[in-house]
Amino acid sequence: MTGLKNEKDGYESLIDAALAISRIFTLDKQSEIVTQALERAFPSYILTMIKVMMPPSRFSREYFAAFTTIFFPWLVGPCEVMESEVDGRKEKNVVYIPKCRFLESTNCVGMCTNLCKIPCQKFIQDSLGMKVYMSPNFEDMSCEMIFGQQPPEDDPALKQPCFRTKFCKL
Repeated sequence: MTGLKNEKDGYESLIDAALAISRIFTLDKQSEIVTQALERAFPSYILTMIKVMMPPSRFSREYFAAFTTIFFPWLVGPCEVMESEVDGRKEKNVVYIPKCRFLESTNCVGMCTNLCKIPCQKFIQDSLGMKVYMSPNFEDMSCEMIFGQQPPEDDPALKQPCFRTKFCKL
């Protein structure tokens, strides 16, 4: 998406690319690059099919949470499904990440918000039709992904000061 290349492999290559993106591009462009990369990673007919066949419901919220814990530990680290209350009923619609691998690897609030949180929330909402609120805890580097919840307009994560001003752009 950026035209940048690096000599690393696997996860280390992803982190190296994220560091480069955070240094070179504006905040809006960073999120745009990630969103476009996510859109290109999946055939559009698959995204449309998921959006149509899995409209927001208890089943789809719980399915998205379970899917995340199975297919994304390589990116975020170990994670588990937890319950929350939706409309007075318990649902297993929350993914709890005790220590986010991406946040820990980058050690950067700006990279978490601009290269993960904002573009992932947008992609999941726009491409898959599922609201999701990603709530990182910058104190202990944990995160919760709450499927079915709209991110707040006044999101506290977007006000968090940078850990290391060397790489972060807030």
